[in-house]
Amino acid sequence: MIKYQQILHAQALLIHQSFRQAAKAEHITQPAFSRSIANLETTLEVELFDRHRGRVTPTIYGEILKKNIALILKATSELEREIAIHRDLLVGELNIAMAPFPAEISGYKALGSLISEHPKIRCKVTSSNWDDVERQVMERQADIGFAELSKALKNKMILTEPIAQHQVVFFCRHGHPMLKKKQIVRSDFHEYPSVGVKLPERVMPFFHGILSPEKHSTQLLPSVMVQDLAFARQIVLRSDAFCMAAPVQIERELKEKIFCIIPFHKPWMTLNYGFMYEKDRLISPVAKKYMDFIKITEEQIKKDNLALLKQYLPS
Repeated sequence: MIKYQQILHAQALLIHQSFRQAAKAEHITQPAFSRSIANLETTLEVELFDRHRGRVTPTIYGEILKKNIALILKATSELEREIAIHRDLLVGELNIAMAPFPAEISGYKALGSLISEHPKIRCKVTSSNWDDVERQVMERQADIGFAELSKALKNKMILTEPIAQHQVVFFCRHGHPMLKKKQIVRSDFHEYPSVGVKLPERVMPFFHGILSPEKHSTQLLPSVMVQDLAFARQIVLRSDAFCMAAPVQIERELKEKIFCIIPFHKPWMTLNYGFMYEKDRLISPVAKKYMDFIKITEEQIKKDNLALLKQYLPS
């Protein structure tokens, strides 16, 4: 019978191409490592590796193993994950991929609530552009994704759950030249740089006249594209650039008159985000609990955002 540890040792040997270095990487003695590889070859009744002086290379059978080893380890990892899910309901790991807007609005707040209630949970959070979140979910790098859903809705292998639709605004620093205009039109935005994250395709038609088209592409991108919205605010604070946000994201800066909302608002200026997860993958109780905290957090954020919009958006 093939043992899981033997597969791990074979993978290490494929990577390091040296018994000595592979044994060191696996934290066992070289004789024990060599016996493990020899036992695997005996079980399979083939030689997996050609031994050269100072170097090891896979045979034709080793190449077959190399081609399948990732699938073997992935399947084993998934088995361990599902067993752990059923054994330890709220003691385990949670991998989340979040896009910048939902992460900042409710994702991190809900995570704080989760680990406050269940401090033994281990979490890994990846902040990515909205389209990369879907990739991480598909490649099982993330248990759940929290991002713009327009693209994921077309993926038959992904299940989605809409969570929020918040109105957003354009904002700039206090004293920005644009604020002196009596009426803001689309063309006024072209005079100043834009800062932000990558935009979903659904909003591209609406941003013509506000954002400039990317060279050699039909996409519209900000003049300065960032991964973290905190960076965007720092840039806006020190320049004549403008940015987009839900009012709850800049509440403190609005109250302290650091930022001002630009008096330009349209019905299409909304965030639309929610959860995405792989169709055939079990959602853990930890993930479900986190999703519940998101929903609770979003209920209050919706009310706060509308109140701030009414208070600070010039009529």
